[in-house]
Amino acid sequence: MKTPQDGISIAAGGLFAAVSTVLGWLALLAWRTTGHEYPQLPWLALVPMALYVVLVLAAAWRVRQYVRTPQRHAGGRRMPTPQQARGTLVAAQAGALGGAILFGFYLANAVVHLSTLDVPSVRGLFVRALVSAVAAVCVSAAGYVGQSWCRLPEDEDDDPSPGHDGVAYG
Repeated sequence: MKTPQDGISIAAGGLFAAVSTVLGWLALLAWRTTGHEYPQLPWLALVPMALYVVLVLAAAWRVRQYVRTPQRHAGGRRMPTPQQARGTLVAAQAGALGGAILFGFYLANAVVHLSTLDVPSVRGLFVRALVSAVAAVCVSAAGYVGQSWCRLPEDEDDDPSPGHDGVAYG
């Protein structure tokens, strides 16, 4: 059975991506039928996604090093506080789901342009949508990797011994 400690599942990300693809496609079609042009997808949008990937992986790596180091204060390194570790986990999980939602939106943008790929300007929008979708997959993947790096190892001290009914003494 799945527990909250298992984190965000890949199936959840897939569900978010599928729903955002369908909703994005419907929204883009509705937008177009009201007489508007499809939205432009700037190349500059790739920069924050790349920055997010780097920052989440760097922060999660720091937590991973702390969790995997036998001596918690070895090497004179400044270790993350519990608040920083929790914030890193939340950012990673937000990236996992947010990247899936972005992937769906960019995929919907690519799909609406499939019928007019013979037009050079539309082909450019299609390529930008595909590149942005790949970048969104990288955001999501970084979130899942970061989440796994923040996972604590099983600790036998966490299990209450029989007869104590889960009460900690001390």
